[in-house]
Parts: sequence; C-alpha cells; structure tokens
Amino acid sequence: MKFASKRLGIALAVLGTSALAAGAVTMVATASPAPPPAPHASGAMLTSSHVSYSFSTLNNNADPTFNQLLGINNSGVIAGYLGSGAQGHPNKGYLLDGTAYSGENFPESVQTQVTGLNNQGVSVGFWSDENNANQMNDNVGWYYRGGVFHSVNFPARDNASPPVNQLLGVNDSDVAVGFYTDAKGNNHGYEYRIGSGGFRAVTVPGDQGASLTAAAINDHGDVAGFYTDRAGSTVGFLRYGGTFRALAYPGASATQALGVNDHDEVVGVYTDGTGNSATMHGFTWTPGSGFASVDDPHGVGATTVNGVNDRGDLVGFYTDSAGNTDGFSATPQRPTSETVRLTAMPQGSAALSWTSAGTLAATINAFGFTPGSAHNVALVAPDGTVLTRFDGVVANGAGQVPDEVVYSTDTAQIPVGSRVVITLDQPAGAVASPAIAETSPIASGVMSYRLRAVEIAADGANFGTPQGTATIAYNPSAQTITVTLTASGLTPGPHAAHIHVGSCQNQGPVQYMLMDFTANGRGQILHQVRTVTGVTSPVPSGTWYLNLHQGDSNNILANGQPTVNFRPLLCSGI
Repeated sequence: MKFASKRLGIALAVLGTSALAAGAVTMVATASPAPPPAPHASGAMLTSSHVSYSFSTLNNNADPTFNQLLGINNSGVIAGYLGSGAQGHPNKGYLLDGTAYSGENFPESVQTQVTGLNNQGVSVGFWSDENNANQMNDNVGWYYRGGVFHSVNFPARDNASPPVNQLLGVNDSDVAVGFYTDAKGNNHGYEYRIGSGGFRAVTVPGDQGASLTAAAINDHGDVAGFYTDRAGSTVGFLRYGGTFRALAYPGASATQALGVNDHDEVVGVYTDGTGNSATMHGFTWTPGSGFASVDDPHGVGATTVNGVNDRGDLVGFYTDSAGNTDGFSATPQRPTSETVRLTAMPQGSAALSWTSAGTLAATINAFGFTPGSAHNVALVAPDGTVLTRFDGVVANGAGQVPDEVVYSTDTAQIPVGSRVVITLDQPAGAVASPAIAETSPIASGVMSYRLRAVEIAADGANFGTPQGTATIAYNPSAQTITVTLTASGLTPGPHAAHIHVGSCQNQGPVQYMLMDFTANGRGQILHQVRTVTGVTSPVPSGTWYLNLHQGDSNNILANGQPTVNFRPLLCSGI
C-alpha cells in the first residue's frame, strides 16, 4: 500500500471497536528556529522565536511496533492506523479519543488508513483489497459520513495500474482533498465535494503537469500539500485565496506540507541530506513567523508532523532506536500565570479527652511540620502559665502528625480560656520553645478545636498570623518560572523558599530552589520576585507546592537533614 500525507478533523464513526490503552510517554522539547536561510526559490521566512511542546508517545497496543497518527481535530480526536503494510502486516485504521482506540476500516477491505477527519463526524482515508509482497496494491479513496462508508475515485482515463486514489484531509464543509496517480507515476491533486460528488483539480500555477499531492484543507478552503518542481525537487505549498505559495524548508533537500489549520499554520516534514545520510524532521510554518523545526525527543532525525488543529496541537510519528514507528502528539506550551493564597503552617486540629484513669489526653491531627521533627505539646493558661505538658509529638517524613494521642498526668479541670499549644521543637531540658500552633481559647464543654499557626520570633516579637499571596508564572520560551511573593506576619530577615513535589499536606522533595525572600522590620515581604531558569517542563497541576520556610538557606539543613528552621511557614499548592 502506498503512503502519503494526511490531516485535520473529528469523527465518531466506527466499524469494529477495540478498547486498547494508550501507552503515553510524555516529554518536553522545543521547536527550534530553522538555521539561517539558504537561497531558494520559495523565499520562505525563518521563525524568529520558538514554541515549546509537550510530547506524548501514543501507540495502539494491538501493534506497538508500527503506528502513524495522521490528523487531529479541535476536540482532540486523532486519526491514524497501525501495521506497516508489509505482507502479513496490513494497515488497520483507527480513531483515538482520549485513551480509547476505535477501529475504523472500510468494509471487507484488507487494508485501511484513516488519514483525516473534521469537526462534524466525517473522516476520510484510503483502502485496499490486497496485502501482497511482490506487486503494488491498489488504493481507493473513501469517506465516512452518517454511519456509511463511500468509495471515491477521481474520474481519470490515465490511471496507474493498479489504480491509486487517496483522500487525505477534509474540512467542516465536507470538502475533501487527495490525489490520484497516472500511468506515468505522477500524482494529481484534487478537491472532492462530498455533498455533490464534484471534483476540482489542484495544480501548480503555470505548470499543469507537475506531480502534486493535495494533503490537507482548512475551513477557509486553503489547501496544503507538496509537488515536484521542474528541477525535480519536492516542495511544499499552501494555496490560500488566489495565492499559491511554495514552502521549502531552508537548506532541505525535500519539503512536504501535510497539514494546515484555520490559522494557516502548516505542518509537515523536511529532509536533510540525501541517501543514507538523510534525516527527517517535522516542521511548522506560519505566515507571520515562517519555519520552525520540530523533533520528537525519542525520534530526532526521524520525525514527521502530519496533522495540526486550531489550538496548534500536533500529531505525527517517529522512528525510535529499536526501529519501530511510533505515533506521537505534541501540545504547545504557552505562558501561564497563577496567583495562589499562601496558608500559614501547620494546620489541623487538637481534641481533648479524659482517660479512664482520669487524666487529660490530646489527639493531634495536623500537617505542615518539619519532616521528622519532634514537638512539645502543652496546655497553657490564659496568663501564659503552663498548666500541664503532654507527651511530645513527632512528625513523619511527609510533615504529618496523623491522629497521634498524647497524654498528661494532670487530673485537674481545664480552665476556660486556656489553649493547647504546640512548640517549634522539643529541646532536651528546655522549659519552653516558641509556639508554632495553638488552639483558640477553650470554652466550657467544648473539647475539639482547630489549630492556628503562629509565628513568634526568638525575642518574643509577633507580627500577627503569617499570610500572603504568590503569583507563579511559567514561560516555556524562556524556560523560566517566576515567583512574585507578598506576605506579612513573618519574622524579619531572610526566609528560604522552594517549589516542592507533593503538597502542603504531604510534603515531598525540592523541585526548584528559590533565592531567599527577605521580610522587612515590620515582618513584610512586598512584591519580591524570584526566577528559576532551565525549566524544561510546564508546571503540572496539583503535584507541586510552594513553601516559604522559617529559616534561611544557610540554617534550614544540617548534614543534609532538616533542622527546626526548616519549619514550613507559608505554603500553597500550585
């Protein structure tokens, strides 16, 4: 079976379904600006900027050795097929919606490729009734609409033998594009109107005999594809309005345009070098920015970009190190900004109860402590006198004290207005340590209370409950995360800050270190900005958190372990 270009779409039509999970491997890479332009007839521009993409490998597990993804619509539904087409390894078409693969194959065909789809439930492709090793297989175009498959063949008298017709793309007006091959081996592009059954040729102006493949069409009727020029070079093109624009990647030996969206963003593949030294690279092209090279991180030198939707999402395929052909999708990573409210740590509750022996117990259920830290717990009178001490609590490796019951030897009544207090640490022999959390004043008959974080300096200064906001901005082009922090209620001086993996409730390792933020003499951090460079992946929603520590970068660790100064002071999920 012959292979060609494809493109755009949606379709929820199926002949036989298979529910096979996608094995997704996500990486981030950058669409690099093309090298300085080499002289070429197209005069194509080069991009002056680049777009970062998050890549996912998507293979139908019915054949993990060969998958090509050829088109994607605005709902993210993808058209593709598995099987190399070698004898005994036939093409089998499918649609991928999320993680669900649905087979889409022309009735009674031996081989089918789904090459394009639109946003209205129409898909297109080509099929064959053969899968032979020693002879060419016939190709017949098809479209699927309203639950029915239809064959399409351009009405030509000079067809190749066996005949070759392929539909490669379709827009929301149900206009498809494709090509047929004549007896001399030249391709002839055409449009096909599904509603009326009418054909219209797509040609190179002034060169009606050029071998041309129409590969994609958008909702404005703009057509992308490729042709062989008079010098024998393969050149991409975009026909829009009354303009036919040649697209040749600078310095490339061949360029094929394979997809186009409604913004006239064109995607395809170009070839560097010839013969055994040739390498294949995907590309994007826009009227304003020109070309940019796109390589899947697993297939550098063997990447084809075949489809693009209006959001700029890409699909295609690459050859991996094992020689397998793998489908991929690539999502453009755009700048993001999120403002979060910082919460004082620790958080949780303390519940009092009397034991059967008549002594007082406290159940502490809280998070936001220094991982592995030990803390005193006490009942403190309204005048600050320690009425009784409980056994200490110890935080686990995630900074949690989960429902730990601690006991005292006190059998007296609980004075109204007293508080349960948790201190910064549990120093040996020390009478007191600064408080980091306390309950509200105890009322008569009430035994369960929320813990409120407090920040008291070593000299007893207290600037109120710590609070603040942070704006986290990700710039994929600059590969930076910028954190802008405003906070109050802090101990004056420097405070270490990190972006961690995990959450405020379940602390994890440091992902990125920030330069210390510095609180002024009034305990305020006012619109201070810190930037992390070399950030190669976007901020994953719900799996990172921002932590402002009590101490500075020089005293929060000792011998690689957290000290009491590591104590999370302000925290927020990102």
